[in-house]
Amino acid sequence: MLLQVVVGLLSLLAFTSAYTTLSDETLKQLPGPGDDFNIVTGPLLAPILIPRVPGTPGSLKVLEHFVTFFQTQLPDWSLEYQNSSQTTAASNGALVPFRNLIATRDPPWAQKGQVARLALVAHYDSKMTPKGFIGATDSAAPCAMLLHAARSIDAALSKKWEAMKAEGIDEFGGIEEEKGVQIILLDGEEAFINWSDDDSLYGARQVVLAHAIGDAS
Repeated sequence: MLLQVVVGLLSLLAFTSAYTTLSDETLKQLPGPGDDFNIVTGPLLAPILIPRVPGTPGSLKVLEHFVTFFQTQLPDWSLEYQNSSQTTAASNGALVPFRNLIATRDPPWAQKGQVARLALVAHYDSKMTPKGFIGATDSAAPCAMLLHAARSIDAALSKKWEAMKAEGIDEFGGIEEEKGVQIILLDGEEAFINWSDDDSLYGARQVVLAHAIGDAS
């Protein structure tokens, strides 16, 4: 899965949107994860392997892990919090906080609203029951993979955009030249009691609502 994510991101490094064949040599040069995904000591995965139900200290701790990663290792990525408070099927009318994190890396000359992005999305919350549920494969590991993928392509994106700017490509504008990457880490995907339209996808629905409001404004 990690290989598929990184290979997909490599398509951003070409100046054309067409698919190209990747050679065996290119695949061999893809960065390995090293110790990143060790379940005990891995700096990317291990901090996520705790119960992280929305609105709990575990959820906030994992969110802080994501933020610290981007701020310390990928400072050129911009971070946006998307917070909401909603009642849930298990909250007895009380509001539960949901916190999405959106990390974006756009070409340095890109104007707001004039950029296309490859969006990679995973949820980071875990189920409320059974008590102590970790959710290692759903969805701690995918979140760690996205962090690794972002770090793996960061230098290549800088190199690509520096070359484009040197050639004056940015002066022509157009959506084909305005391509960035967005990592969206969603809260509240899991159902609190039973999966339904109302009891699931709390954070994802907030993303859709925010975009709808933005498009209408």
